[in-house]
Amino acid sequence: MTHSFRSSWPAPAVVALAALVAGGCAGSPVLPTAPSSVLSRGAVPQLGAPTAADPLPGPTALGATRFMAFGDSITYGTASSFDGAFLFDPVPGTPYPFQLENLLEAAFATQDFTVTNRGVAGEGAITAVTSGRFTQRMAAERPQALLLLEGINDLNDLEGSITPIVNALSQMIDIARLYNTTVFVSTMFQTCVSVHPDTGQVRQNSVDRIVPFNTAVRTMAAGRQNVYVVDMYGVFGNNCGPNGGVGLLGGDGLHPTPSGYSVMAGAFSNALRSVFTVRGSYQ
Repeated sequence: MTHSFRSSWPAPAVVALAALVAGGCAGSPVLPTAPSSVLSRGAVPQLGAPTAADPLPGPTALGATRFMAFGDSITYGTASSFDGAFLFDPVPGTPYPFQLENLLEAAFATQDFTVTNRGVAGEGAITAVTSGRFTQRMAAERPQALLLLEGINDLNDLEGSITPIVNALSQMIDIARLYNTTVFVSTMFQTCVSVHPDTGQVRQNSVDRIVPFNTAVRTMAAGRQNVYVVDMYGVFGNNCGPNGGVGLLGGDGLHPTPSGYSVMAGAFSNALRSVFTVRGSYQ
C-alpha cells in the first residue's frame, strides 16, 4: 500500500518558501559579521567622560559632646620647674582637658563641648579602681567618651610585673563600656631620667618600662568594641637629651610643659574627630 503525505501548509505559503530558498541559493553567500561587544550585567554605555562625583562634604559636627578626662597629675595638669626642683599646680589654661575643649569649640562653633578634668595627682591606676573613684565618677557623669591616661605612678611605685597595672586599666574600660561610653585609652609618652638639683636624687621615672607598658596596653585594648588607643608615645617622640621633645617635658622628666599639654590636647582631638565626625546635615 502506498502512503501519501499531504502538506498542511497552504499552497501560497509553499510557493513563497520555495522562492525564498531559490533566491538565497542564487546570490553570493553572506559572510558572518564580527560579534558585537557585550556589556556586563549592570553596565551602561558611556558617552564621553564620566560625570565627576560630588565631593565628600567636610566635617560639620561631632556626634558626641560630653567627655571625661580621667587620670593622675598628668591629666590634672601639674607643672614642673625648669630644673625639676619643684612641682606646681596647673598653670591656668594649660591642662590638656582645658585645651582640648577649646580646640573642639573652635573647630565646631555651633556645638557646646564639656571636657571634665578628673585627674588626681599621685593616683595610680590600681588605686583608682580599688578605691571606687573611677566607678563613682562614671556613675555621676556618664560621659559619652572617656579619655584615659593612667599608670605611671604604679610603674614608679611597684616593682615586677606590669600586668596588675594593665588589668586595672582593663577594669576601668569594662566599667565604662557598661555605660555605653566610647573609650580612648592613651599610651604613656617616653619619660626621662632626672636629677634633683638640690639633693642629687636620681629619678628614673620608669624610663625602661614605658615601651613594654605601652605594648601591653595596646594588646589589652585590641579588638574591643568602641575602644581606641591614642598613641601619645608616638606624638611626643624622643623627649630626652638637650633637644629631645623640643621642650615637651619639664625639668623633672615626667610632667609636660604647656607645649607638651598642647600636644596631648591635639592628639586626643584628632582621635575624637576621627571617630565622632559627622558630615553633611546634623540635627
